[in-house]
Amino acid sequence: MSPARSASPRNGRTRSATSTANFGSSRRESHDASAFYDRFVAPEISTDSTVNPPTELDVIYKTDARRMAEVPSDSVALVVTSPPYFAGKQYEEELGVGGVPADYFEYLELLHGVFAECKRVLEPGGRIAVNVANLGRRPYRSLSGDVTEILQDLGLLLRGEVVWWKGRAAGGSCAWGTFQRPANPVLRDITERVVIASKGRFDRALTPAQRLERGLPSTATISRDEFMEATTDLWEISPESATRVGHPAPFPVELPQRLVELYTYESDVVLDPFMGSGSTAVAAVRTGRHFIGFDTDPEYVTIAESRVSGERERISTERPDPSGVGTVGSFRVELPAAPVEASSGDAPDPLAVAVRDGRQAREVAEILLGQCGFDNIRSEVKPRGLGIVLSFVAADRTGADWAFDVSGTFTTNRSGLRRADTLWKSLGKAAVLHESRTSDDGVGMPLVLLTTDAPAKGTSGHQALRVLRGQDRPVFDVVELLDPDGHARLRSYAENGL
Repeated sequence: MSPARSASPRNGRTRSATSTANFGSSRRESHDASAFYDRFVAPEISTDSTVNPPTELDVIYKTDARRMAEVPSDSVALVVTSPPYFAGKQYEEELGVGGVPADYFEYLELLHGVFAECKRVLEPGGRIAVNVANLGRRPYRSLSGDVTEILQDLGLLLRGEVVWWKGRAAGGSCAWGTFQRPANPVLRDITERVVIASKGRFDRALTPAQRLERGLPSTATISRDEFMEATTDLWEISPESATRVGHPAPFPVELPQRLVELYTYESDVVLDPFMGSGSTAVAAVRTGRHFIGFDTDPEYVTIAESRVSGERERISTERPDPSGVGTVGSFRVELPAAPVEASSGDAPDPLAVAVRDGRQAREVAEILLGQCGFDNIRSEVKPRGLGIVLSFVAADRTGADWAFDVSGTFTTNRSGLRRADTLWKSLGKAAVLHESRTSDDGVGMPLVLLTTDAPAKGTSGHQALRVLRGQDRPVFDVVELLDPDGHARLRSYAENGL
């Protein structure tokens, strides 16, 4: 059968819709993959749209999650968890050794019972995300594969698997095997897995408009930068310190936070059946969601409750941003189900609107420059003969040009100039711009680095910027995009020039 043809918007020509072929196809939303999926047993899709209200919120129960009688069916939007891999051994003592647990199959039965309850409490279309580290080396055991099988056996719809890379700083377990010898080298663990599935259907049970009409959570809070990073299957997030948190294997708050932002609406309910040190609860509080947790260890429950209290206190004491963007050093995205009508008062602040709409860092930077008084803003400027690209060049009120370089993203893993590779790339660009005096286009201008995150004080990056920053130096200034003090400096530069 020949492929269907569709009208092309250009030149009146038609083009063939793509379908499954030996070598795939180009990236098209109209791609027909039915031939590929026909090879597998079709999943059972539910049309159920029942969503029940929870009976109690923001609580951690000291009980076994195989019996979550306190939680109504169809009332939870997302389950995020990282099951402890003790299975009959002293978990704390065995952490990092990598041996196969003595009672591994009983451990899998425990997970099956917990995930069965998770399925019950999830609303239709609700998701479950399970973070696991694979186990053992002699032999290796794929815990992520076993978790996948459990979720499939329960009738959940698998949505994908994320590889969590703990970053370049992660050394992995110290089991080298035969060092520099082929007899028995051992792979070191610097990644974990996040297995994701949904209940009954691929989409959430109700559309945002239907949820709004019924008084259910309906406002998304994910930025464009975050969405683009979160929808890849490789996440680079630094691990959490076990000593600092007081738990042998805490997962960083940024991991559940990314899942919460991606899969839930503001005020949705997030559940963790193995709450541990409380990272999921902290992520829920940080993003304006509710949490429910379970853990059988009273000491860990106390730690989790303390971390939640600390997060609430931190949020309450953040210094407000007078521009309306949010709070200093943070951002808040709000994407309501229906457009919000403008008030009859002052016009909304363009920068605050851009941040709430989840615009990318470069877009926010361009709006910021215009709002601070810079004119004739040009993007992607290539000074002649230098081999560099400047994010923006803009003129101050005196007509003099300034150069701006933007780095970082508005994501849970925001880094900007805190990343060594980004910092040194920016400093290299600054050095080229500063030392070259032969071209009239883009040379000799003061360079301001605009970033989502500047290096923390005391770090090598902060020290390097301190040496290179100032008038007649490679970097004139460093401004964080959401810092009101930085905005004030930009307004001064635009008004007064050098």
